[in-house]
Amino acid sequence: MKHTHASKRRAFTLIELLVVIAIIAILIGLLLPAVQKVREAANRMSCTNNLKQIVLANHNYHDTVRSFPMGCYIPFAGDGVHECQDITFPFGPNWAVYILPYIEQDNVFKSVNVNAYPGLDLSVPGNLTNYAAYDRSWRALRGVTIPTYMCPSDGNNRKPYNDTSGVDCPAEAGWARGNYAATSGFTDCDHTTNGSDCLGNNPFNGNGKDGVVPGNPLNPAVSKGPIFFFSTSPQYTSRIADITDGTSNTIMFNEVRAGISPLDARGVWALGHPGSSTTNAGRNYNPTPNNTLDSPDGQTFGDELQYAYKFWYYGLGQKGMGCFPNTSGDQDNSAMARSQHVGGVNCGFSDGSVRFIKNEIDQFTWCILQSKNDGFVLPSID
Repeated sequence: MKHTHASKRRAFTLIELLVVIAIIAILIGLLLPAVQKVREAANRMSCTNNLKQIVLANHNYHDTVRSFPMGCYIPFAGDGVHECQDITFPFGPNWAVYILPYIEQDNVFKSVNVNAYPGLDLSVPGNLTNYAAYDRSWRALRGVTIPTYMCPSDGNNRKPYNDTSGVDCPAEAGWARGNYAATSGFTDCDHTTNGSDCLGNNPFNGNGKDGVVPGNPLNPAVSKGPIFFFSTSPQYTSRIADITDGTSNTIMFNEVRAGISPLDARGVWALGHPGSSTTNAGRNYNPTPNNTLDSPDGQTFGDELQYAYKFWYYGLGQKGMGCFPNTSGDQDNSAMARSQHVGGVNCGFSDGSVRFIKNEIDQFTWCILQSKNDGFVLPSID
């Protein structure tokens, strides 16, 4: 009687197993960048669509009200008035609040009485600076996440700005993030109050200290031309007719990044200050988008923020979030456009188009893109 013996199956050797694992790791390594590239392309497209909706919403607001919304309503604002640069004071609603009904967020807008601000008769002597009496009830909407204001490439925009210290921060905590900021020219925010062109302010003010107009020996002073700014009353706003440089040549909205720290108020949609929902930088120490300038040995480069001392460290600039290593009691002065996209930032132009501006753009070209009435011929930005 014959007996058949089943042949034994040879198992993988350790070396063969390691080779298979190595091959799989190599394949993953080859595929992962491609997957990430596709994901980022989709994120950038979504970001582009957000900006288009925001610009369109502002135009629809303009059609209704006959002007664009206020950048931020601050009755006590003024050139050299540091209270308007201090986020502990009762600043009012900003552009992002006013356009909520135009981005299908009418329920959020109606959840508060935005028009209750400032809540006191400013014609009465003493009321303008009676800061404790201002109606801040509109801020109840501050914690609502607005999808249209969120760039999917920013991994920090789900973490709210949440400073409960009571020092160099608003009285309220829990502010939702956002990634889009209205252009407010390219000089400190108090200077452009009520839409001032700020010819005498740096940069490019004609004295050559902080920027020289390229190819122009006369080095004329350049209008900062903000579309959005601190308004002391609703009568101070911009209109389409004010954009004399042409709507296709003028940026209306830039990207900003959400703060890496919960104590960093950059990227906060309902807070109408530099870095939160406005951009206005362009001087030599913060000249172009996504710059990686840092502040070694007491030097000052990057965004000028009131609260930066709470989280600043040397090296933050290399992460694209540079700021002054300031001290308590400073003001919010200026901030630059920043994004998590590779190589540049998305910018919404006044004609409704969205263009990707590369980090390599020169300082002068970046600045005149932010101005509605500088009068210069725009170089190629493609």
